[in-house]
Amino acid sequence: MANISDAIEQFIIATINESDSVEISRNSLAEYFSCAPSQINYVLDTRFTLDRGFVKESKRGGSGFIKISKVINSDSNSYLSSLVTDSIGEELSFKRMCQILDKLLTDNIIDDGEKNIIETVLSDDSLIMPFTIKDKVRSKAFKNVLMKLMVK
Repeated sequence: MANISDAIEQFIIATINESDSVEISRNSLAEYFSCAPSQINYVLDTRFTLDRGFVKESKRGGSGFIKISKVINSDSNSYLSSLVTDSIGEELSFKRMCQILDKLLTDNIIDDGEKNIIETVLSDDSLIMPFTIKDKVRSKAFKNVLMKLMVK
């Protein structure tokens, strides 16, 4: 493993792969990995997002836990819709868009050719405009692509 974040991510993914979801305690996981709970929060916030095909539910209190579930591929229109309405904001970086495309490819919602076309058309090199608005234009264009995929 390259670092503690990778180890935590791989541990959670391996656990999720056994049953499509897992309930974990941040503190217990931090203790297991001998790290601060904030490190667990970082991994959960950056690597277990809807963009990457995961849904998180938090519960706080004495027996607080977080439940992480895989988004089920069979409901791809719901997934695409939630990306458009909830997950992708007013701006979208090229890196984040590529992460979403990787998930769509893995779930067979798009194929390699479609992924390559979308990446090329919405790359920083293709968006010939001031840097300050590229992520806004990419977000709007990518949302339109996702909406078209819902009627594919």
